[in-house]
Amino acid sequence: MNRTLKLIHFIALALFLGSILAWIVLSETGPATPPTLLAQTRWYIHIGTWALTVPGLWLMLISGLLLGYRRYGPRNRFFQLKLGLTLVILLNASFVVAPAVDQAYLLAQAALPASAVGADFHAATLREAIGGGLNILLIVITAAVGVWRPGVRARAAGSIPSVG
Repeated sequence: MNRTLKLIHFIALALFLGSILAWIVLSETGPATPPTLLAQTRWYIHIGTWALTVPGLWLMLISGLLLGYRRYGPRNRFFQLKLGLTLVILLNASFVVAPAVDQAYLLAQAALPASAVGADFHAATLREAIGGGLNILLIVITAAVGVWRPGVRARAAGSIPSVG
């Protein structure tokens, strides 16, 4: 069971991080003109967000929750910290980044007849970039917590039984 959960967790991590890297490349190299190409680029980012990033994040959260609960128990500081950071990433992705992605896509589509995007589009992409940047920072912090594992010393001392 743990090996299957670990595999799911790593697949979810690959989905999540891989889609973020693709989003960065598309955002930075995608054409701003003509509007048809901008709208197409925003469509790819929109689809990638809902098909890869959000499901990958949910899979990572659920598999990580199950793995951490089984290994460390709910009272372990490491488990609580890692779960809390992942929840913040999920909330930011769900309530800041994904809605900004949706809005930027819709505004790019709406700009097709006028052949120009407005300030609302730029505001949406700025929210998307800031929220995404915050998530990348939180991912790095979460990875650091995973490497150094604060609160696991109690397990090494024998107070928390190992689940194997």
